Amino acid sequence: MRDIHVYNTLTGKKEKLETLEPNHVRMYACGVTVYDDCHIGHAMQAIYFDVIRNYLEYAGYKVTYVRNYTDVDDKIINRAQERGIPPRALVDQIIASSEHDMEALGVRPANHEPRVSDSIPAIIDMVETLVAKDFAYKTDEGDVYYRVRKKSDYGKLSNRRLDELKAGTRELVAGQKEDEMDFALWKRDDTPGASWPSPWGQGRPGWHIECSAMSRSFLGKTFDIHGGGRDLVFPHHENEIAQSEAANGCTYARYWMHSGLLTINKQKMSKSLGNHILIRDFVQRFPGEVLRLAYLQNHYTSNVDFGESVFRQAARRLLYFYESLHELDRLAEGAPAQAKYLPGHDPESSKEAFHREMSNDFSTVGALRELLLAFRKANELKQGRKSPEKSYTARAYTQTFRELFRVFGILQMEPQAFTDRLKQQILNEMNVPLKLVEDKIAARQAARAAKDYARGDQVRKELVELGIDVMDTPEGTRWTILWKDEDDSKPAK
Repeated sequence: MRDIHVYNTLTGKKEKLETLEPNHVRMYACGVTVYDDCHIGHAMQAIYFDVIRNYLEYAGYKVTYVRNYTDVDDKIINRAQERGIPPRALVDQIIASSEHDMEALGVRPANHEPRVSDSIPAIIDMVETLVAKDFAYKTDEGDVYYRVRKKSDYGKLSNRRLDELKAGTRELVAGQKEDEMDFALWKRDDTPGASWPSPWGQGRPGWHIECSAMSRSFLGKTFDIHGGGRDLVFPHHENEIAQSEAANGCTYARYWMHSGLLTINKQKMSKSLGNHILIRDFVQRFPGEVLRLAYLQNHYTSNVDFGESVFRQAARRLLYFYESLHELDRLAEGAPAQAKYLPGHDPESSKEAFHREMSNDFSTVGALRELLLAFRKANELKQGRKSPEKSYTARAYTQTFRELFRVFGILQMEPQAFTDRLKQQILNEMNVPLKLVEDKIAARQAARAAKDYARGDQVRKELVELGIDVMDTPEGTRWTILWKDEDDSKPAK
């Protein structure tokens, strides 16, 4: 079992992860509000916490992971009315779309993926507890509010003083609030298909109480890790802590982990700005592994700025990894069951370096750097004659790379077919027709066969200008995409 240290937003420090139950991590991450198809901003948190879960399991922990669907919300009701369909019909469509998107990105389903609409009894029970403890009150209008000032340590997650804060609910509810800071636990509503009977009348839950109730149902009153985007620290997570600890009488989540925020060309992603990228559109251009790699080249806590060049560079880097793996697979053919590694090579050492980086607050940046160094070392095997020791060493590298990259959800496809597809997609982005590349390679081969080496060199230069590199091998001429510069295959810092 590996010791893992995580940055805890609650304390502002990096701390050793000490689970409530030995070797078992219970983790909750806020999911999407299902009123529209998922964009690559939704993918950011999903990918990071997918990798965090993967590494925890790889390090020897059992993980119970909960990621919810918010399927009760004003945005859902409004969008359903715009389309002229019941809210539940819209929700079912968007959840199916989200599941398809996550599968395309290689994001594994959580152990539990509860919907708010299926958790109404648990939500009502928690609100009743808060009312009974005088932490909440009902208004004549049928709303129920949480008394913020009754929680003496309110603001401890966001590190804000109560008097500096403004009321923070997703939907500001006018009415008979005792204090402008109080937030809604239950809201009077009679929308068909999006409201339920309760002790306070027909209505639906407020935003914050939903996650408190669902996490308690699946993980208990206290659990290990609560995750989400940095934009949720206040008010959502702050209010979750307040109502959960008031209702349960104990600590809510012990470690709070927040991923950074996404911008596109230094602007917030927005349909009005024309930089709104849906996941389904992205995976039409590139494999999902490209987006995973683009994110994992940044630490999960970092704010990330994407542009077209980032996607193209990530695609090239991924191509480098896959092509290298394919070459190593060829070298590994016929490897003996037992042999010594070639001098200067130790594929197993990459695992320890990987653990060192990932156990330090899940540093995918450092882990990718170590893996790149290992790939460069492994590619030295392509030089010189093949031998049993070389084949054995190559096989060990391939096994190690596949094992470690599985944590990232990368290098999971058959290399030859994947590289063929990826090269075609990169050429599309470069506006270079595949047939043009093939024709020039054929012209170069014809020139070389005729011993017109000057013409062959000229065609090679033309290919380089197109961004194509050619390699003459015993098996024939191969081609790949050139890096933009000598450092382009290095993970971003």
